[in-house]
Amino acid sequence: MSRPNWDFEDPSDDADTSFASAPFAEGTSRRAYRAMRWTPAAKYGQKAVVKEYKDMYSWAQGDWNTAVNTYKKAKGLADRFNDESHTDTPIRIVDYGIQRVISGNRGTPKLNEWVMVEDFLEGDFQKYISNSGWVKPRCFSEYPSMPAFAHWSWVHTGGSLMVSDLQGVRYDSKYVLTDPVILSLEGGYGSTDLSLVGMGLFFLSHQCTNMCRSLGNKRPDMSAIDRFMNSEFGSLVQMATSYFPKEKFDSLPAQTKRVIRDVLMKTFQPRYQY
Repeated sequence: MSRPNWDFEDPSDDADTSFASAPFAEGTSRRAYRAMRWTPAAKYGQKAVVKEYKDMYSWAQGDWNTAVNTYKKAKGLADRFNDESHTDTPIRIVDYGIQRVISGNRGTPKLNEWVMVEDFLEGDFQKYISNSGWVKPRCFSEYPSMPAFAHWSWVHTGGSLMVSDLQGVRYDSKYVLTDPVILSLEGGYGSTDLSLVGMGLFFLSHQCTNMCRSLGNKRPDMSAIDRFMNSEFGSLVQMATSYFPKEKFDSLPAQTKRVIRDVLMKTFQPRYQY
């Protein structure tokens, strides 16, 4: 069977996936290349996306562990949200895998580098929520399950995690999302995990939808830190593609982090004692 092309040559008959020599898009931390799958049989000839890190070469498969853990956590929470919300447009996380480049000498990704391979999302790609509080205009009315999912994930995990940076395509029967971000109390999910600041910024702009209310989502009382959060970080809420350096969060005084944490976690008292 001949292999179809997508504006690039297939570099190897042994390849599971072949990819273009130049990226078609890039985000804060990764570049994306158009690609085509040859295996498994069920995906033969399907469009895909190959992703590589911008600031490092991934010579070990384990370099992708944080990303894989993020995708797995987001998928598990999305599946649970779908069950609890009884939504007619369930949220799915795109199919992905980690593969090694076995041929090619055209720059990046490089030979023997490990990359992420995802299904290509056909359709109207949208960014719904950033990891720093920005929300797409009319998101609360047109895509209400997106902010509701982020809010629910925080409540469901007792304030320890929030699924954020929600982006992808809405089809008639489902959403398919890619590149999710996990915000965590300890900031352990990579450079896009803005931890307490990201959670706080979400609630600065969040408007609870009917879905939030039907799920019984609690929300924190932000009044004690509203002025501080707006003055320090409020500009991020206005920009979908803004990047808040992880180093800036790490350098916040311990007392500042403590105050933000206490305001957020007070929502769950007496469940949490700190």
